[in-house]
Amino acid sequence: MRHVLVVSPHRASRELLLRFLAEPEVKIRAAEDADAALTSIASTPPAVVVVDLRRPDEDHPLFLALLRKRHPGQAVIALVPGSLRVFDGSHERVRDMRSVPDSAEGLHQLLYALKESLDEVLAQHLLRVFRPPVGRA
Repeated sequence: MRHVLVVSPHRASRELLLRFLAEPEVKIRAAEDADAALTSIASTPPAVVVVDLRRPDEDHPLFLALLRKRHPGQAVIALVPGSLRVFDGSHERVRDMRSVPDSAEGLHQLLYALKESLDEVLAQHLLRVFRPPVGRA
């Protein structure tokens, strides 16, 4: 079972993401703040962490810095205003969402871009898990 951790201080955002990202083969947990997220990651490392940064919160930059320092290979998808930042554990890319309107249609497009990015990162996670070791025999 692959694990996904959703981090958002806003209950409505957490619940929306939990429902939208739910799949039978993926276990999704939620954390409301940096402390709860770091504790959850330490106890059961997720395949990917989804962080909702669309609303200003002073804990987010600190949380992302701590996450990168403590778990440098952790895959992270950050929802930021105007884009999705996708770090798969080794490479980071940005999906530009600035052309998406700030409406129900825009939220719909953002969520589907998130779902697509999450599926890609989870597939890469499976490849890393099942890839045969290279190097020493």
